[in-house]
Amino acid sequence: MNLDEAIATIISRGFTERQAGFLVLVARHSGVCVMRQYSAFAGVVFGHTTRRFFTKLERLGWVSTYNCARKRARIYHVRHRELYEAVGDAESRLRRPPIVPRALERIMLLDVILKEPDLVWLTSSEEKMRHVSAFTAIPKDSLPQMRTPQGSYEPVRYFPDQAPIGIHPDGRWILVCLVTQDAKRELRTFLERHLMFLAALPTWTIRVVIPAHMTAHGMRFVDEARRNLRWRFDGQFRDDLRWYFETRRAGGNPDAVSDDDERAHRARLRRFSGLGFSALYPHWVAKGDDVFPTVAALVGDALFREVGVIEPLVLPHAYSHLAPLVGVA
Repeated sequence: MNLDEAIATIISRGFTERQAGFLVLVARHSGVCVMRQYSAFAGVVFGHTTRRFFTKLERLGWVSTYNCARKRARIYHVRHRELYEAVGDAESRLRRPPIVPRALERIMLLDVILKEPDLVWLTSSEEKMRHVSAFTAIPKDSLPQMRTPQGSYEPVRYFPDQAPIGIHPDGRWILVCLVTQDAKRELRTFLERHLMFLAALPTWTIRVVIPAHMTAHGMRFVDEARRNLRWRFDGQFRDDLRWYFETRRAGGNPDAVSDDDERAHRARLRRFSGLGFSALYPHWVAKGDDVFPTVAALVGDALFREVGVIEPLVLPHAYSHLAPLVGVA
């Protein structure tokens, strides 16, 4: 897809270059937006210019709106087929009205993209797969994936997460993990799915996106993930972790073993029950001790050398006022 051509197509429909650029951005990444996001994109003070643009979109039938709890708040769903044809995806899932929780998540993710608009942002799994194929030699087995049972058939979905991936001009991959409800579970699942991919990347950042009301919980689990994965996975540390995993696989509870057992004592000191080790456990079950040098040690070394980073991003905006009066567009 040529973004310049897509923007030129929208300009020819009577929009300015800034307006066209914003519409293309929304059509590619979220399908929904709020007015302040256009102001941020265009670098203008929120006011008459922004309101006039969205009034025009409504008049032309390019958007539909959600009724929100706060009277003047609105979520705009950009749905015009011609726009999605311009970006090369006329049947995009983003054209379908999302359920309200999903719409709010997409608005949060659009805020993440607007924070660093100069990055190359990949959204669909197809875009991510094409980029991996064109610019890396990473095998498919190492890509984030999920199997979806369909009877006896279990097709593999690569890059199943809905969050975008940013590519920095220096080649660093920015992997976005949005936590919205159960931060510990969501971050653990994300790490489990991406550990092998991280081990294959030369430089990477996991950006854990945290809504303001979840700041305390989110920051705590980001710190826990960093501590868990930053170890050197060799020597006695590896042997103790193997004991912990073996005990767990056998159905025992290693956290209940008395401190009289030195391995149990060290396991508690090193917090083997943490979410980072929990994310590593399924890989160990599948691959055995080979996972220590091929995955865990590479991720841990990247964190030591700071070519790998796990960082929080607390969203500065409130979203509760966008809660709906009714759940339909």
